[in-house]
Amino acid sequence: MRGATVRVLMAACAVLVPHVAMASLGGNTATVNGDQARMSVRSHVVAQSGSGTLHTLSLNNGGEVREYANAAGVIYAVRWAGPGKPALDALLGAHFATFQGDNAINHRHGQRRAPLVNRSDLKVVTGGHTGAFWGYAWLPQSAPAGFDPTSL
Repeated sequence: MRGATVRVLMAACAVLVPHVAMASLGGNTATVNGDQARMSVRSHVVAQSGSGTLHTLSLNNGGEVREYANAAGVIYAVRWAGPGKPALDALLGAHFATFQGDNAINHRHGQRRAPLVNRSDLKVVTGGHTGAFWGYAWLPQSAPAGFDPTSL
C-alpha cells in the first residue's frame, strides 16, 4: 500500500510542478530540447545567423514552431502555424499569464476577436480557424537591432 501511495504522490507532483525545462519566450536556448518531448516534435533543425539562432520544430500533427534566439541565447520571439494550437503555456512561459489576462472572455454578445497582446514589453498576434492556426510573439526589449516582426 505504501508503494502505491508514493507513486500517486510522485505523479501528482509531476503534474503540479511547472515544466521548467522549456525554451519559452524570454528563456534560454539551453532548454530548447525540452520542447521536443512536450510538443511531440518530429524533427528539430537549428540554423545560425549573425544575430542569433533559429530553432525550427516540426510537430507530429504537421505544424511548425520556430524559436528565435538572440546572440546572448535568449528566446526573443516564437512563431507557430499548423492544424492545432501548440502548448502556448510552454511557448510563452512566464508571459502566458499576461496573454491570458489580456484576453479574458468578453461577455458582450457577438464580440469575437483573435487573442492578442499589445504591450511595450510583450507583443502577441494570433489568428486562424479550426485546422489552420498561426501566431507569433516577441519581446521588443530582447530582439536584436533591426528586428522586424513581420519577418517571422
